[in-house]
Amino acid sequence: MAATTLSQDVLNRTLLARQGLLSPFTGPLSATVEAIGAIQAQYWPAVAVSLITRNSSATLDSVYDAFERRELVVGSSIRGTVHAVSRADHPLYAAVSEATDADIFAARTEAADAGLRELRAAVLEFAAEAPRSPAEFQAFAEEWLAANPGRMSAANVEYHQTRNWRPIYRSNALIRFPSDGRWATATGPKTYLYQPERVPDVDAAIATLVRRHLAAFGPAAADDVAAWLGLKVTQARAVIGGFTDLTTYTDEAGRTLYDLPDAQLAAPDIDAPPRLLPRFDSILLAHNAKHRQRIISREYWDRVYNGKNLQILPSFLVGGYVAGIWSVEVKRKVATLTLEPFHKLRKAEVQALTAEAERVVRLQAPGAGAHGVVVGGGG
Repeated sequence: MAATTLSQDVLNRTLLARQGLLSPFTGPLSATVEAIGAIQAQYWPAVAVSLITRNSSATLDSVYDAFERRELVVGSSIRGTVHAVSRADHPLYAAVSEATDADIFAARTEAADAGLRELRAAVLEFAAEAPRSPAEFQAFAEEWLAANPGRMSAANVEYHQTRNWRPIYRSNALIRFPSDGRWATATGPKTYLYQPERVPDVDAAIATLVRRHLAAFGPAAADDVAAWLGLKVTQARAVIGGFTDLTTYTDEAGRTLYDLPDAQLAAPDIDAPPRLLPRFDSILLAHNAKHRQRIISREYWDRVYNGKNLQILPSFLVGGYVAGIWSVEVKRKVATLTLEPFHKLRKAEVQALTAEAERVVRLQAPGAGAHGVVVGGGG
């Protein structure tokens, strides 16, 4: 029997439903992050916006409190990129990061350099005592090098020194903390602490996160899973092939899609309220680059993605699909959110989008004396 072909609108509404973008999540933020998948966090303010958009009780204070209580943690993760995850899930993501050589340190051919392995172990011990700054790591590495002359290869010494020793502390074994103890800063956490929890079975961790991807972003193809987790497509196919309980579909491009057995599909005509997405939002990155039409058209991708500096701009959804970009400026204690539609919007769409933008800007900039929304003409 042929697999059911899912329309683009079914995939769109299903993705939005699983991401809390139709009906927002309630309850602990850590549970929301576990449901929606790791939040890309190299642009720190994006983390709060991602949760404000997806959890009805999220505020700046509640997001930063979750990091303060270490219910959420942030650090180098899948694809070698900074992500925020729940503390419970961090060992899973760290295992996949290490297994896929996403860790900058592990990506070098350093296995034969005993001195570098010893330095890494010493760095983790150093970072277990207290959060450490980049300058402290650099000084520690230079002191270790002076105390152990000739222990590390000259090539690796040069490699790390020319990079100010960044590879030794941008490790999946370390989580980040704010240097001044304040999470609510524009630049984000800049010190690093050793997070010792590890999973005993890396293959099981990979299998768990493959299923998590299907739950959060599915139905999805093997190359979608691979793109998100940083796996090779052959590896993703092998892991998926090891599951005996998955439901299969096809998309309009003829790809085989996989889903969890108890996962629900959303109706294609269900109302999709306007939503604002932060920089690097996960739903724009969770599928193969050639197959993101379930959320953004090919035409609009180049207007959201800035290839010169590898930025994914903040965008907004109208009717379930990306329809423009937005930005916030705080000037003279007035926070103004500007919406730039890619096409002309109907009056009712503008009204609903403006209302959502007003909600987000008030939550994103609670300290401003006034808030406003400006809508461009579109086109």
